[in-house]
Amino acid sequence: MIDISIGQYSILWTINGALIVLAAAKTIKQQIIVGIFIFILSFIVVSSPEQFTGFVVAMIIMTLGEMLVWPAVPTIAGNLAPKGKEGFYQGFVNSTATGGRMIGPLLGGIIVDYYDITLLFAILVGLLVVGICITSVYDKKMKTAKSEEVAMIS
Repeated sequence: MIDISIGQYSILWTINGALIVLAAAKTIKQQIIVGIFIFILSFIVVSSPEQFTGFVVAMIIMTLGEMLVWPAVPTIAGNLAPKGKEGFYQGFVNSTATGGRMIGPLLGGIIVDYYDITLLFAILVGLLVVGICITSVYDKKMKTAKSEEVAMIS
C-alpha cells in the first residue's frame, strides 16, 4: 500500500483545479466522448502506481477528462430541454452529478472492502463505456427531426 500524506493528497486536488481553469475544448459531443476516453485512461494509469508520482499523473489525466465532460453535460441538458425549461433540466443534471459524488465514494468503498479495487475499476470503465454509447446516440432523433423540417420547408 502506498502511504500518501494529506499534503500530497492536497497537491493532487490543487493540480485538478488548476488544470480545469487552464484548459478548454471544442464541440460538445466529441468533447464528451474524448473526455470519457481520457477518464478510462486515468483509471488504467491509477490502477498500478507504485509511487506518489503515479497518482499525480493519473490525477492530471483524470482532470483533463473532467474538463471536457462535466461542462458539456449541462449544456446538452439545456439543448435537449423544452423551451423555457432549460434551467430546470440543467439544475437537475447538476443535482444528479452531486448525488453521484456523494454516493460514489461510499459505494466504491464498499466494493473495494468486499471485493477489490480491480472490480471497482472494471465497473467504472464499464459505466464509462455506457456513457460513450449514450453520448454517441443522444442527438440522433434531433438530427432526424431537423432534416424532416428542412425537407418540409423546401
